[in-house]
Formats: sequence, C-alpha cells, structure tokens
Amino acid sequence: MPLSKRIAPRHGFHLAGALLTLLLLGGCAPRQPTGEIHHYSVGTALAPPAQQVFVRSLQSSPRTLDPSLATDVPGFDVLVDLFQGLTQFNAEGEVVPGVASRWTTSRNGLRWTFYLRPDARWSNGAPVTAQDFVYSWQREVDPDTAAQYAESLSMIVNANAIINATLPPSALGVHTLGAHELVVDLVEPTPYLPAALANEYFDPLYPPAIRQWGLAWTRPPHLISNGAFYLASEVVNGRLVLRRNPYFWNVGAVHLREEIEYPISNSASKLDRYLADDLDFADSPAFPPTDVDWLRHALGAQVHIAPYYGTAYLGMLVHEKPFANRDLRLALSMALERKVLNDKLARGLFIPAYSLMPPLPGYTQQVPDWAHWPRARRLAEARRLYAAAGYGPGHELRVKLLYDTQGSSARQYMEALTLMWKENLGADVRLWNEQWKVMLQDIQYKNAKLYWSAWIGNYLDPNTFMHQFQVGYAMNYGDFSYAPFQKLLQAAQSSNDNVQRYRYFEQAERVLGTQMPYIPLYFYTSDNLVKPYVTGWHTNLLDVHPAQYIAILQHTVH
Repeated sequence: MPLSKRIAPRHGFHLAGALLTLLLLGGCAPRQPTGEIHHYSVGTALAPPAQQVFVRSLQSSPRTLDPSLATDVPGFDVLVDLFQGLTQFNAEGEVVPGVASRWTTSRNGLRWTFYLRPDARWSNGAPVTAQDFVYSWQREVDPDTAAQYAESLSMIVNANAIINATLPPSALGVHTLGAHELVVDLVEPTPYLPAALANEYFDPLYPPAIRQWGLAWTRPPHLISNGAFYLASEVVNGRLVLRRNPYFWNVGAVHLREEIEYPISNSASKLDRYLADDLDFADSPAFPPTDVDWLRHALGAQVHIAPYYGTAYLGMLVHEKPFANRDLRLALSMALERKVLNDKLARGLFIPAYSLMPPLPGYTQQVPDWAHWPRARRLAEARRLYAAAGYGPGHELRVKLLYDTQGSSARQYMEALTLMWKENLGADVRLWNEQWKVMLQDIQYKNAKLYWSAWIGNYLDPNTFMHQFQVGYAMNYGDFSYAPFQKLLQAAQSSNDNVQRYRYFEQAERVLGTQMPYIPLYFYTSDNLVKPYVTGWHTNLLDVHPAQYIAILQHTVH
C-alpha cells in the first residue's frame, strides 16, 4: 500500500563539511515540552458509556472513503472501522473471521467458499448479502472505476481480462449460492487469500447508495457501511466523527460509542495535542524523532515503538533516461550512507534498508554483498559504476528528486541524500516538493523520474511487496520489466506450498537487487503514543488498530 506516512529520519560516524552541518542543525535538537506532563490514575473497570469516546489522530486527511479507490494509510485507518470484509484484523493484527464466519477450500486450492453471517447488517439495517461482495469486486476490476488496486484481485478468474477491458465485469470468477454463500474461483493457489481479504478493496459495498448518490455516496449521511461504526459527520480536510453502528452483528462487544479522528500531518503538532490531552492516541509518526529520548523518560509506557511492515525507498522511471541505465541506479544506491542517515537524523528509530522486504518471520532478507563492504570499497565501486554509466567531472548527473511537504525533518532527509550524492559521486540532484495528493498524481502520471515513495504491506506475505514490480501492475509506476524476476515471481504466486513460495520470493528479491529499480532507504518502525486508560490497543507489525476492540478505562488526571 502506498504510504501517506512520513516519519522523518532520525545517529554513526562523522562526515565532513556541509553534510555534517546539515545533519546536526535544523530540528535535530530535542524540543522541550511546552506544557505540564499529565499523570493518570487508572482503574480496571470500564468508564461509563457516556465516556466511551476515543479521540485519535490521522496522518493526513484520507484521499477518499471509497474502499474501491482508497490507496493511502489514513484511508485504511478510517475504513477498517467503517467496513468489514469477509475477514478482518483483530487488535493484534491477526486475521480472523469477519462477515464470513467460516470458509472451505477445494483440494487444489482454486475454489474457496465463504459462509456469511446471517445477522450481518448495513448501518441502515439492511442485510449484508453475498451479492454485495460480488457487486463490490466487479466494480473494483471494472476499468471505468479506475481503481489502482484492481490488480490486487488478479488471483480471481478473469480479473486481468476484465481490467484490460477484454471481458465484462460480470465475467469475474465469483458467484453466490443464495444470500449467504460466496464462491470464489482462483487462477492459481493463493494461500494468503484470507489475509488479503481483510483489506479495504475487498470490502462489500451497498449498491443502492452508490446508484442513488454517485460520487457523493461517501459523504455523510449517504455513506452506508457494515463495520462496527458509521460515519456521522466529516469536515473536508478536517475532523471525522464515527459512531457505533447499532446494526453491527457483534455490536454487544463494541464498547466505544464514538470515535473522533483529527488529520494532523505535522508530528510536532500531533505531540503538542497529545500532551494537552486533546488526543487519546497519537498515530505514527506521533512525535519528531529528536524527541524520542525525553518522551521515553517523561511518558514511559505511553510510548510504543515497534517494527512496522513497511519500506521507504526512492522510485525511478527505469524505462527512460537517465534511469534506464542499471549502472547508474546501482551507483546511486551504493553511494548513500544509510547508517549515518538513520543514526544522525532518525535517532535510530529506523532500520537501514539495502533490499525491499522488511523483516518477516520465515523469510530470509536478500541483502546485497556490497552492503557489508568497507565504506571505501563501496564508494569506489559506486564511482566506477557512475563513470561506466557515462557520468563524471564535466558531465554530472542532473536530475530532480520529488518528495512531499510533510515537515522540516522530511526535507532534512532529502537534503542529506542530495549532499551524499554530491560529495560521493559529484551528482547534482535538486529537490522538488509538492503536497502529498499532488505528488501521488505526478508519480502516477509519470511526471517525476526520481521520487520519494514507500510501501506498507497490506498483509504479512512477501507477495504484497514483490508484486508492485510485476509487469502490468498499475502501481508499477517505474515501469520495471525484467524477465528473470517475472519468472520467479510467477513461480512464487503459483505455488500452494508456503515454504517453497518463500524460497521463490527470496530468489526473486535477489534478482531484483541486481537490477535496482528502486533505491531502498529504511525499514519503518511505528512510533505511537497511547494514553494509559486506553485498553484493547496493541502494537503489531501492520500497525492496525481497529476501534471495535478499544475501550476507555475509568481514570483521573493529575
């Protein structure tokens, strides 16, 4: 999932000259808290129903609340509470039954049958039926919808042909057996299907609302949802209010009566709001990285830092000059001092990345040999490749790097990259920034040749990272194509043996690293702030926190 999250870098060995000055100045000194640090006495009993209001931040305003069109983290954070798919994420980030109470699989793994809960209801009281899923999925793959995640349904029979407009949406390999049975036919075994189905683009939709209101169906009161909450009100680029859905099939287990969400993109502002008790939960990035030490001391267990299933990298248009040259791509990647960037700017909150896949149980990361070389050897090879690509004194690489305006720390990181390339290679890389939504459009329409990007895994499987470089995938923005990689990726996607699948994915990532169609920067961690009176909130690799499991405990502030 493309990232709307911006955690700017946060300490290594010394660099000389302008780079050292950059890394040590400008926002690198920790701020001091402007107000009183509050303390809480927390009981074990739940607060009264009237006090079951949960106030949280969002990284930014969601681009859309249409599950078929959402692509950003804030959108997912809202949709996970408004809608429920066949499966869902629990408080620990595990995949559990959702609208489907159970499912069966054919022996060859190509047909799945899902059995829906008869008591599942929309927020207007109408029953949720298997046909609502058929409608949603057909709409997702319909070319007229222009859904960027349409290829995520490509495991379903005929999905690719529909996306390419050679078959109608009605040909999608999904059908109903009555109101509460959904049959899904796959083109290849997909062991991770239950995990994928927990994502928003597999959510059901309420057809009457879309037919009646058109594009306005996602605005209250037109938005009809089937999750634990419904959208009561929304201010454009402002506050969202979600209220408990009285028709939710498991409403008796939902303690919150209301969830209030504030889009706050600046982490310093978010921290100030949290310290002022305006927020019960400040989502990652919850604070500037330079504040981590004093926050750990002052807030203790309220600070939650954990691994996060995401990778930040630089994307490139690899079919156009100058990045069609593999030697240049490798040179730029090898010339970066990732440990310096992490230690000096990120305060050690990130994990330097030399490959695509973040740490995942059962998967062996494919770190290139040069990542372990002494600095002098690595830089010498970077300069050799740079020269082999046709660049050097008098013929420097000149290119612009696009990134989004998410605060001063993001710019510091981008400036550090450009200075490293200048000092280590002589390359002239200029910065170009835009608002997040505008930047996404420029990347999508290939107006940027070099750009900041990131990928957050939708589910815990290598496929969610690897398939972004698959030929024909809409979010393969750099237009990468390399037959040996595609062959290994297809082998992994066709296997029903998870151990063998992982081995294929490892080989594919190793091949990907030899071509370097992206420049890996760091693996994410999540850094959240959560009040001690919030129960049901847990760190997890996906950093997903459904409000249906959250409650407010009795507490006093002093």
